[in-house]
Amino acid sequence: MEMESESPLARWLARSSPYVALLAAWIAMSGSLYFSEVAGFIPCTLCWYQRILMYPLALIIAVGILLPDSRLPYFVLPLSILGQGVSTYHYLLQKTQLFGGHTVCQAGVPCTTMWINWFGFVTIPFLALVAFSIITIAALVAYYGDEPAEPEEDEPYRRPWLPVTGIVVLVVGAFLVLAQTQGQEATATPPEPTALPVIQMPPDAPTPAAMAVASSDGAQLYSQACQACHGPDGQGVAGLGPALVSSELVQDGDGEHFVTFVRQGGHVEEEEGATDPAAGPPMPPCGGHPELTDQDLLAIRAFLKAE
Repeated sequence: MEMESESPLARWLARSSPYVALLAAWIAMSGSLYFSEVAGFIPCTLCWYQRILMYPLALIIAVGILLPDSRLPYFVLPLSILGQGVSTYHYLLQKTQLFGGHTVCQAGVPCTTMWINWFGFVTIPFLALVAFSIITIAALVAYYGDEPAEPEEDEPYRRPWLPVTGIVVLVVGAFLVLAQTQGQEATATPPEPTALPVIQMPPDAPTPAAMAVASSDGAQLYSQACQACHGPDGQGVAGLGPALVSSELVQDGDGEHFVTFVRQGGHVEEEEGATDPAAGPPMPPCGGHPELTDQDLLAIRAFLKAE
């Protein structure tokens, strides 16, 4: 569909928008693979739904540019708009109580888990929502813009395979560099272990003995925030999370070190001096639930100690 206006800006936007959509799709696809395959963040069910919608777009947009095909927006918009809906739902599930609070998936990693929480609001579904939105806007601009010109009519667009190849090579190259850098950091000789800084509890913080009285609250919090990865009885889930009921972090000390470690995240096995590298993915900071207070964490610990 052509715009009534034939301004150079409108023409440029219409011709450039497919490349913007292509760049967004490849960055989103490579970023999701980096999070899961390099950083070790296990995708939840809703993450897989977003991948199912995003990954085909990386190929569909590239083919639509190379043909070129004026019907490209018709193939892109259904996937990108549906992806926006799934990402929005996932983000609201993480950040609000609109859907019952700590809702979890049927199996595996809870959909409320926040592997990243940059600046207090940027999570993985937020990044996916941004990518789907960019692709949707770019497709709409292309739809309402000029029809693609024949190669001989528009010199800058005679060789679309050049920018398409450049975008793919640039994004894939960045992914490989980041993956190699992460791999080198993982195989580097670890520094001498140092003690974690201990969080100083407020004077009025409940003691572990007092928290044991509220073990029912700890059981509820555990089922909402920890059960999916560590099992309903705290005995661990293979490939997700280790056993907690027998962990030194739970059984020893006064709870301050437990709260400190959960706040920072990482491998429980490494913290306890184990050398098994196949311990599953690292726990995200605060187990992916930054809304949990120190008192909530102590309640969870009291519940585990009582098991």
